[in-house]
Amino acid sequence: MKISRYRLTFISILILVIFMVNGSFAATVELTTGKLPDKLKEGEQVDFTIKIKNYEGGKQLVLDTNLIPTAADKPLWNFGESESVIDANRYQQKITLNLSSLPAFLNVRVSGKVPEGIDKIKCDDTVLNKMHDTKLKFYEVRTEDQLVGIESFELIIGAKENFENSLQKIRRTELDGIKQEVSKVFYIGLTTEAQNIANEMTKMTWPDSLTLFGVINIKSSLVLNIIIILTAIVMFIFGYVLGSRDPDARFDEEEN
Repeated sequence: MKISRYRLTFISILILVIFMVNGSFAATVELTTGKLPDKLKEGEQVDFTIKIKNYEGGKQLVLDTNLIPTAADKPLWNFGESESVIDANRYQQKITLNLSSLPAFLNVRVSGKVPEGIDKIKCDDTVLNKMHDTKLKFYEVRTEDQLVGIESFELIIGAKENFENSLQKIRRTELDGIKQEVSKVFYIGLTTEAQNIANEMTKMTWPDSLTLFGVINIKSSLVLNIIIILTAIVMFIFGYVLGSRDPDARFDEEEN
């Protein structure tokens, strides 16, 4: 079966268009130096280099990070030999590069530190501590509207970590309800107040046992609860019986 010249031309053009569409946004990004931990604390410094290539088909390259500059004179983004053709504020977390002026590949060194995880918001005479999202980005690279690569980490907020450690030290099941309420207070922004309450709760102690009549040693909390309940019932009955007696009858008994 012979294929006509027009049909062959159409198929060739179609294959060329498909190839151009698939290859136009085939940009890639890879880590070349440094390490990207899964978790980082507030204020920790990070330094790594990524290599971006195969972005010829696009018009713009967008770089984004949640890291912040380590100092006023130290930019987040460093492009080495390519900095002469970079027209962007290298101190900003998100920058856009014009691909027409870039070389075939780009080595980008990212130097920054992890931001604080809490914003202080003043409401009248009260200061609320609003916590940030703990899922942050080392970097995000996009070409046009296509995601090229992204690497994230979990932010460890010191105040939150200390509070949760304090709650874990409170092991009495009787305080579980109070712990839940204190946790609510913490996460609405009253972090200092909630931490103070948690600290006081960790200092609360109860005897592990009870000695009755100086002889009987009771260690079971269930038995202690039963004894307390039975004692309350007996005292109630005793008081009720005494209170229900006829006053005149008691007076006659005293005269006799």
